[in-house]
Amino acid sequence: MRTIITAILVSALVSFSTAALSTHSFTNKALRGSHPSTLTYGSGKIIINLSSIYGAQAYRAIFCPNRQRGSSGGYPAGAYSRKSMLLTSTAGDTLEIIGPRFVSFDATAPVQAALVSGTPCTLLVVNAAGLAGQGEMLQLDVMCDQPAQAAITQVTDAAAVFQDGDAMITFTEIDSFIKDPNILWCDYGTIASRFNSSSSGDWTGNVEKIRYRIYRSTSPITESSLLNAEFVDEKTPLSGWDPNYYGLNQYCDNAKGVKRLPVDDGVLAGVATGIYVNRFQETAPESAYYFISRSVDGAEDFSSLVAGNNVTNGVEESPGPGRVVLRETILNTSFDYKSNINLEYYVKWDCYPAYMTPSHAVDYLVAIPAVVSDSPSLYMALHCWGGSINGCWARWANYPDSGIFVSTNQDPWDWWTACNENYGTIKGFEDGTVKPFTAKRYLDFVFKFMKDKYNINTERIMAGGQSMGGSGASMWGMRSGHIFRSLNSYVGVHITRMSPTYTSSFIGVYGDTSWNVNYSSEILQEYGYPVITAADSYNVWDYWDNTKWLAANPAVETPYISFSNGVNDGGIGWPQAILNLNTMVATKRPQNFHWAHQGHQTTSVYHHLKQGLHTSIPAFTNASDNGVLPMAAGQLDSVGDYNRYFLWDYTTIVDQSDRWEMTMWLDAASPAATASVDVTPRRIQNLEHGAGSTYAWELDEGVTVIASGTTSADQNGIVTVPQVALSKTHRTLKLSCNTCITTGVEPRLSTVTSIDAFPNPFNPSVQIMLNGHGVKSLRIYNANGRIVADLTSNVRNGKSAAQSSVQWDASRLSSGMYIVKAVAGNRIITKKLVLMR
Repeated sequence: MRTIITAILVSALVSFSTAALSTHSFTNKALRGSHPSTLTYGSGKIIINLSSIYGAQAYRAIFCPNRQRGSSGGYPAGAYSRKSMLLTSTAGDTLEIIGPRFVSFDATAPVQAALVSGTPCTLLVVNAAGLAGQGEMLQLDVMCDQPAQAAITQVTDAAAVFQDGDAMITFTEIDSFIKDPNILWCDYGTIASRFNSSSSGDWTGNVEKIRYRIYRSTSPITESSLLNAEFVDEKTPLSGWDPNYYGLNQYCDNAKGVKRLPVDDGVLAGVATGIYVNRFQETAPESAYYFISRSVDGAEDFSSLVAGNNVTNGVEESPGPGRVVLRETILNTSFDYKSNINLEYYVKWDCYPAYMTPSHAVDYLVAIPAVVSDSPSLYMALHCWGGSINGCWARWANYPDSGIFVSTNQDPWDWWTACNENYGTIKGFEDGTVKPFTAKRYLDFVFKFMKDKYNINTERIMAGGQSMGGSGASMWGMRSGHIFRSLNSYVGVHITRMSPTYTSSFIGVYGDTSWNVNYSSEILQEYGYPVITAADSYNVWDYWDNTKWLAANPAVETPYISFSNGVNDGGIGWPQAILNLNTMVATKRPQNFHWAHQGHQTTSVYHHLKQGLHTSIPAFTNASDNGVLPMAAGQLDSVGDYNRYFLWDYTTIVDQSDRWEMTMWLDAASPAATASVDVTPRRIQNLEHGAGSTYAWELDEGVTVIASGTTSADQNGIVTVPQVALSKTHRTLKLSCNTCITTGVEPRLSTVTSIDAFPNPFNPSVQIMLNGHGVKSLRIYNANGRIVADLTSNVRNGKSAAQSSVQWDASRLSSGMYIVKAVAGNRIITKKLVLMR
């Protein structure tokens, strides 16, 4: 499990002279570091010549391999990302890969030993994992009681504010690489390439490696208190800018200006402002002070500590959900084919467990209609590959109610599913698990910020997306039946290992299909997801396979999903779409599916659900008017639908322990006048439907009974009425318990199997016979569900009794239908009685 914050605490158990404290850096490059060309690597050994500081006391030593690419399952990093980079000391101790970014090693012990012995420090390379494979600058940084080799100019204007669990540290960067507040995208990219270019970034040692290191202390910062300070993290320059606002992997486009991050609501960072946001991780409140150290090639100079320059004011810190800052508001604009919309752009700096690394700025967009209900619904948008918070999802305009919209940027591109916790580090993918970071941070934003601010109706949350977003709507969405009431998915991947083009994208964030990489979900426990741990050994490729997940969880309720795929969509893949649909049908999921010969432009036919999350919903399967699925492009029925024309009225739902009803019909646009279809009540709230329960059912059109019969719950407690005849006239399907069993519990302590009544119809009295013993209660209900008689005390319940007989006199009641209901053990048994005057 990933450490939330790895703090390197400098030892305080050593003598210290306030005369000097600095970090000396040793590198393998001729022009880099305090001590250039003092580090060599070859024959499985890293050897560092520390003679320039022999006799010094080392407080901290960090070896940074500056590996060009962090761990990834894709090419070319996949060649060395399966296992962690592994170094040991000559004493045989394994060096710890340290957080919070897990790209460097704690080499303090071997460096201290080398300084005591007056010999070079030798590190043994057990698993190189790409070490120095691209000519990287190898760097050892030693914090010690020696003066800096050269003075290093420090930052200015350091300040800290604390809100909602976050300390925002701001400062003015010395290296002001950008002067223009309206810098264009291409120009920004050229400057930023210094820190991330695959060919000439500062990892090569060709240019100075500038970083801003953040230290935290619970007492005011002084040179001596730095010994007990926590090294929090380091950031590259330009941390006040937001290049990911337009989404990841954007191409040079000088029609765009790069956004700056906010430092307060509506207040943007200056062009040279650096930002670091530190999430408080303790349980008890603390005072905190921060020091920002400008490092050059790893070297640091601690000789000048000035409050308000490189040392912040103190702040009082306490737990919180994380600060959300408003960047800007745009009023009365058009957005996604809707007019008079207010747009609110927010930024939140996420960290583990909502992101792999700390202080990661994430953009969110909230769109609010001019008219919005007091408790609005929420549409959570999932954008496509190449999209962003501003576009490329299943259109919000498809949702007609007065709800609110929210979007965020997917980062990294894991198709809104999950990402290996060791992505981007020097740890191996097999040494971690794949975790749902995106779901965690998105749900945090909705439930810990939006829910109260906008009074969101959590019964009416839906998600939708296309392509990559459609994949997330299908895979994350279908596993979130307790969160989403409905889903809209255009041309998505449903089985990650089966997409002809995009399986490679999943490999990049999961690891190769041949690797032993598992999924874990502890970070979503607070949102009601089943806890899956590394110990469960749940293969990530099996988890993100809808066919396997749906089949393994037949009784888990899923949202109603409208989805689509293109028969000729060779990138996403048609065969996996067929398997996904067939499994949904086999497991009786509420859905409708549209396919067409429109490739990646095939859109779904969205059903405008208005009912809440905790109301029952019908699943339609095996309909007579379904199209014939083509097995390949060009075959018959290359355009078609499943369940396109079935509608229902959620206001007619009756969902009680012993009966269930709903009115349903065919859409007027249906080419067919009638259709027969299997109907399965899903998301049942009250009807008892344990395995083996039996029911009487009937289909009514007004007062006319169209059809009737019996059915039973299968081994998973799923109840299906076969081949219900629907028309364009409203018809009501009714189920009533014959023998109902409490969900998930086998019958015990009762032998009651049925109820008989004679005469029936009756006037004015009827003899009710209970076949068996163990009745807990016996009551009579009218057609409106109200109790009209309680006969429990009249029941003979001896264990030897094979049958109990009770007489009921209905002289004071009017003609009509009544229901006798017996609760016996964990069974509910009912029978209809008809009183005829």
